[in-house]
Amino acid sequence: MKYSEKLLDPRWQKLRLEIFTRDDWMCRCCQDNENTLTLHHLTYSPGKEPWDYPPENFLTLCKGCHENEFETRPDYEKMLLQVIREKGFMADDLYRIVKAFQKLSIIYASEVTASIIEFMFDDKFMSNHLYLFWEDLRERAKKIREARR
Repeated sequence: MKYSEKLLDPRWQKLRLEIFTRDDWMCRCCQDNENTLTLHHLTYSPGKEPWDYPPENFLTLCKGCHENEFETRPDYEKMLLQVIREKGFMADDLYRIVKAFQKLSIIYASEVTASIIEFMFDDKFMSNHLYLFWEDLRERAKKIREARR
C-alpha cells in the first residue's frame, strides 16, 4: 500500500484527530490555527505503519512550518555537526552531550528550551558562570588535598 493510501486508514485518521486535539488544533511551532495543519513525525522507524507510533512522536505543524522543517533541518543538522567538529569535540565528549540531552526534561516547548540553551552559551553568561564553576572546583580540590594531609 502506498503511503498516501495509508493516510486514509481509520487508525491514522483517529490518531491524527487525537494529536490535533492534544495540540489545541494549532501549530506547535508558530501557533497558527487558521491554515492547513499536518502531523509531523519526530522519528521514523523502518517497517512501522504511520499509526504505530506513540502520540509523543508527533507534533501538529501548519503546512508552512512542516515544509520549513523538511527544507531546513538537514542543513541545520549538518551545521551542528560541523561546529561540533570545528570546536574540537571528541567522541567521548559527544557521548556526554548525548547523555545530558537524554536526561534533559523538556518541560517547556522545544523553542523555549533551545532559547535557554542559546542564552547559556552566550559569552557573558558562559564566562561568568564558567569562572564560578572552575573556582568552585579549585576550592573543592584544595579542601580534598588539605583533608588528606
